[in-house]
Amino acid sequence: MGESGKRPRSHRDDADGKNQKRRTDWERDRDEKGNDELIVYRILCPDGVIGSVIGKNGKVINSIRQESRAKVKVVDPFPGAKDRVITIYCYVREKEEVEIDEEFNDNEPLCAAQDALLKVHAAIANAVAVLGESDRKKKDKDKEECQLLVPSSQLILLGNLVQLLRN
Repeated sequence: MGESGKRPRSHRDDADGKNQKRRTDWERDRDEKGNDELIVYRILCPDGVIGSVIGKNGKVINSIRQESRAKVKVVDPFPGAKDRVITIYCYVREKEEVEIDEEFNDNEPLCAAQDALLKVHAAIANAVAVLGESDRKKKDKDKEECQLLVPSSQLILLGNLVQLLRN
């Protein structure tokens, strides 16, 4: 009669486990990769085509993950938002310095995350094209756009790059 009906928990009184928090995927990946540099891209996908980008049972997004060997995550929707954020990241052991010259026609991706970004962008563009002209606004008929989310700390570097490309 001394039993309460619950299973005994031997670690219940451990003081060490009391304040442990659950580690996120980013923290776990960072620990595994050591001093490698993290490359992150965030792209916005229209809410109406996110199903086509993910694919049935995640087939499209999983094939992008396998082909590029990058981490691709579709962030849960924010209430009232018209777009979904897709986060793409990888770790790079050695970062190469790339000179941007007058001819920027090199189609070779610099890392796995960039390769995945290009494939996700192609999936978004294909899904929007399939959506058809009937769902598009008349004023946006000739307009194509891609929205990337950039940290404010990198905006100065991006501004210099845009200025260089304009010249």
